[in-house]
Amino acid sequence: MTTLPNFFVLGAGRCGTTSLTEHLRRHPDVFIPAIKEPSFFAESWQWVRNPVDYADLYRAAGAPLRGDASHLYLEDPSSPRTIRAFFPDARFVLMFRNPAERAVALYATMVEHGYEHHRTFERALAAEDRRFSSKRFRRSCPHSFWNFMYFRSGLFGEQIGRYLDIWPRHRFYATTLYEYLASPDRVIREVLEFLEAAPADLGPVPHAASSKGTRSPGVQVLERRVLRGLERRRIPLAGAARSRLVCWNRTEAKPTARPETLAKLTTWYRADLAILNERLGVDIGGSEAEFG
Repeated sequence: MTTLPNFFVLGAGRCGTTSLTEHLRRHPDVFIPAIKEPSFFAESWQWVRNPVDYADLYRAAGAPLRGDASHLYLEDPSSPRTIRAFFPDARFVLMFRNPAERAVALYATMVEHGYEHHRTFERALAAEDRRFSSKRFRRSCPHSFWNFMYFRSGLFGEQIGRYLDIWPRHRFYATTLYEYLASPDRVIREVLEFLEAAPADLGPVPHAASSKGTRSPGVQVLERRVLRGLERRRIPLAGAARSRLVCWNRTEAKPTARPETLAKLTTWYRADLAILNERLGVDIGGSEAEFG
């Protein structure tokens, strides 16, 4: 009989869920497929689109706890009711981060992988309203539409509200990246208790999915659009050229935002964070500098 997920790691994206997922994979009673984010139940973007392919991700799962760790399910407005239709008894694990600084981290990731061409976070943020209202951009953007919504994808209160409107509160475990890094043993213990898994020592926090700096977003777009395709077609020297270009374009300096930009975002997020705190009991209003 085909098995399917019975819990979801909703996100949010760039909040440490990749590390948390790798951590949970160490437990013998937990199975999360190698494709961590199939995003099958998202309308805006799917990594795995065929229902048979999605079921196949879990076909060999022998563990009682089976997870889908697609952060897009939190951002995509269509996901909650779609998941509810198929998995009415599902449980959800969430991890949050200061949304202003998370927005910058998302921008850094999109630049690193060649999806964002704007040279500064401020320019990308300024383009968000135009992109949001553009049907053409929704159709043609090369990755998840919500990954280009640097501000909107961090409206955690609004996003979790769509879930709490159709699921009871006890179906959710929520924490923050800061709690996880400061007290990983406690957070993992609580997650396992929430999932009704046996207690286990899962070791230290896996450090995964950390963004790298990029000298030129335009060069990275060129690498993604042109050189990757040439390498897949086995064009002579394309692979070597791509490797050299990527190596040159990497830098230790990650993208940052101006202090006034972070202050503006903090103001924009204030009302939404109050909703998150009221509905889920999560307080993440401070600056990451406070957490080291």
